Amino acid sequence: MVSLGASAVSAVDPWAVQSRIGLTDARLALASMLMPRPNLSVIDYRSGVMASGDTGGVGGSSHMAMRVKPASSGLVVTVEMGNAVINTPSMGAYMCALDAVKSLNLAAASSTTNRVDLVIARVYDDLNPAIASASGVRKFVVEVWQGDPATGTPSVPVPTPTAGWTPLAAVTVAKGATALTAADIRDLRGPGLTARGGLRALYGEDARPTSPAFLEAGAYPGEARWVQGPGFQHQVWYGGGSDASNSGWRGVYNCIRYYAAAPPGEFNFTYGFGAAKEICRVNISDPGVPYFVYPTGRAVITLSTNSAADLRMNIGSMNGTDINWTRFSSYGTSSDKVFVPNVAPMHYGPLKGPQTIVLSCGMRDSASEYSGFGFRGNDVGQNVLSALVYPSTVQPPAV
Repeated sequence: MVSLGASAVSAVDPWAVQSRIGLTDARLALASMLMPRPNLSVIDYRSGVMASGDTGGVGGSSHMAMRVKPASSGLVVTVEMGNAVINTPSMGAYMCALDAVKSLNLAAASSTTNRVDLVIARVYDDLNPAIASASGVRKFVVEVWQGDPATGTPSVPVPTPTAGWTPLAAVTVAKGATALTAADIRDLRGPGLTARGGLRALYGEDARPTSPAFLEAGAYPGEARWVQGPGFQHQVWYGGGSDASNSGWRGVYNCIRYYAAAPPGEFNFTYGFGAAKEICRVNISDPGVPYFVYPTGRAVITLSTNSAADLRMNIGSMNGTDINWTRFSSYGTSSDKVFVPNVAPMHYGPLKGPQTIVLSCGMRDSASEYSGFGFRGNDVGQNVLSALVYPSTVQPPAV
C-alpha cells in the first residue's frame, strides 16, 4: 500500500492558502516568477527596472522604462513611468509601479566644487526588517541622494540602508551649473529585467565585456541573454564549472559541427576505369527538426598521368545523391601528380532524421586500366570532411 513518507514544511506559505498568506510569504511566492539572482544561499532575485518600451536609444538604454532625463530648465530631472523590482534578500522582492512621470529637484550647485547625485527607486516598509523604515511608512518612491562635494572627480553616494532600493541614474552637478544636459546623466538601470526564463538584454555600458552586468554569472544553466555588442549577441550560461571550455557564458551558435578525417593508414592506391573509394564520412544525428547541411571537404590526392578524377560529397554513400564535387586532372603530365582539391561548401536540404555524408574520390578519365589515385590516411588533418548543420526555417506568410 502506498503511504506517506518523510515530510518537511517550508517556512513560506503558498500563494493561495486562505487566511495564511503573510506579507513576506506573498512577496516570496509571487516573486517565484521573477528572474533569480545567482545566489544559492538564500532565495534571491535581481533588482532593477523591468524591460519595457523602446526609446530608440535616445538618452540611454533603449529597453527599459523609468528613464531619468533632464527637465527643460533648472537643476531638475524627470523619471518616466514604469515597473521595477526591489529585492530584499530572504524577505522577498517588491514589484513596484511608477504611475506617472515624476519631477525631482536637485540641490543648487556649488560655486567651487562638483558633486554626483544618485537617483534611485526605493521601497519603504516598516514591517520589513531588511529595510528598517520609520514606523508606519510604507510606500514606493523615486528620490535623490545628494553626493559629497569634490574639487576633482566626485564619487557616487551610497544610500542607507543598503537594501530596499535600486539605482536609476547618477547625475553630475558641476560647479556653477544652473541646468542639466543629457551628458550629465549616467544611466544605472542595468539590464532590463524579465520574468524567469526570459531573455535579458544588455545595452550600452552593460554590453561592455568589462562591465559588472556582463561579468555577472548566470542564475542557472540555460539562462539566456542578448548583448547589443559586436561579439556574440545571443549567449547562454553553461554553468560555473571549473572547465573553462564548457562553462561560463557561451555564445549561441545555432549550428552543429561534424568533423571526420580519413582512417589512419599508409598510401592507399585505387585504380581502374571508374574506380572510386571512400575517404571519410560524418554521421549526423537526428536533431528532431528539419535541417540543412553545409559540408565541405579536402584531400591530398596523387593522380596518375593523363587522368581526371572527382572529389565528391554525397548523401548516404559514394553512390548517393550528390551535394557538390570538384574535378581535377593531370592531362599533359609525364608522371603522377599530387593535387589538393577542395569541394566548395554548399547548403543542401532540408533533411530529416539521421543522415550520413560521404567524401570520396572517383576516376572520371583514365589513360589506362592501371591509372588511378591514392591518398595516405596517416597524413593527419589533410583528408577531412566538415559539415555544419543548421535548423531549416521557412519564410513567414506575407501580412
